[in-house]
Formats: sequence, structure tokens, C-alpha cells
Amino acid sequence: MLEWKSDYETGVPELDAQHKVLFDNVNQVGKLLEKPEIERSEADRLLVFLENYAGQHFDGEETCMERFRCPAHARNKMEHEMFLHVLRIARNEFEAATLPRKVLERLHESMVWWLNDHILKVDVQLKGCVGKTASGGKKRPTS
Repeated sequence: MLEWKSDYETGVPELDAQHKVLFDNVNQVGKLLEKPEIERSEADRLLVFLENYAGQHFDGEETCMERFRCPAHARNKMEHEMFLHVLRIARNEFEAATLPRKVLERLHESMVWWLNDHILKVDVQLKGCVGKTASGGKKRPTS
């Protein structure tokens, strides 16, 4: 299960709040896996939500990184595309699977790993960019 910690903070509270929503929903997939029977409609609802929410979050995060001229912007965009691609493939596999638990287990494991790795290596780079001016790299006054 994913647990929020200060190491994940990006310097943008709105993005951090959205990351927490992603954590909560990925954790809900994990809770589904604890049940003896997986309710396909519940799993499908979660997967659709995750795909839509992640897409919206990624768009906003990419815009933010571009605005603050974060050097991780290109890598961030590429990794987002890969995540959404994996999620779409897993949704298709889940719909066709005779053993949906296996598909969800692999997807859950992948999402937990990806979110940890991506946020800690890419998203947190935004923290060093937030508050800098477009030129000169000086911090904006806070008031």
C-alpha cells in the first residue's frame, strides 16, 4: 500500500493533493485484491477512474512543469504517456481475462512501483523550480 510522506512533496500543494488521490485509488485496487472474490464492476470503475484522473492530473502537472521551466519536463511527459499506456493495456486485459485477479495484481504492483519511483525521481524536481522567476533564477518575494 502507498503511504504519503513529505519526501513526495513537489512544492505545489494542488499537485500533492492530486497525488494523494492517486495513492488512495491505487490502494483501493490493493484492497480489492484482499477480497476472496473480485467484483468486476468495482474493479472496472476504479480502473476507469484512475485512467481519467491520471490523465487530467498529468496534463496539469506537465503544464506546471513547463510554466516553471522544470528540467524534468520532457522526462515527466514521456513517463506519463508510458503509465497511461500500461493502464489502458491492463484495462483491456482485465476485460478479457478469465483470471482477472492476476491482471489486477500485476497492475497494482506496477502502479505502486511507478508512483513511488516517478514522484521521488521526477516530480519532486519541481520543488527546486517553484518560486523562481523565468529569468535570473532568483526566488520571487513571498508576500
